[in-house]
Amino acid sequence: MSTMTRDEVMARLLAARGEFDAKVAAVPPERLDVAPPGHTHSPKEIAAHVDAYEELITERLRAARAGETTAFDRDRVGWKEFNERVWGEARGTEAAVVLERSARVFAEMLAEIGQLTDAELNEVTGVTAVIDPAWLGKHTLGEIVGIDTFEHYPMHFEALDAACA
Repeated sequence: MSTMTRDEVMARLLAARGEFDAKVAAVPPERLDVAPPGHTHSPKEIAAHVDAYEELITERLRAARAGETTAFDRDRVGWKEFNERVWGEARGTEAAVVLERSARVFAEMLAEIGQLTDAELNEVTGVTAVIDPAWLGKHTLGEIVGIDTFEHYPMHFEALDAACA
């Protein structure tokens, strides 16, 4: 297990999300709804997918602060089923709505992560003690935030780049 300070997590989040946002912004508007050749999902769907993971982090942290359960459908049904639902919902949503929501949810997630202590990111204490172990697995909160965000965004760069070509 690796340890990260809140400031390190925030810096990595901002840098990686900045790169992701720049790639989405480079996609011509008429291609936001179209999966590029050789790829399964459109840039709009990719943005909604990333947004869904950020929203889960936000909801989990808010619930944990309130002392409520943090078990969500993604934890119960699994990531494949969760992703399929998100892809399907995104298909029927306008690109402008997806992109506005994505920016808002990212800002909300940053605010929630900004309230964490270094200890909460690296140990089972405070907010982390209330987080559903099904989400964390054998990871620290800092590691799982990274897996679901700054390590996740680059997985979609190839498709976003293809949408610009």
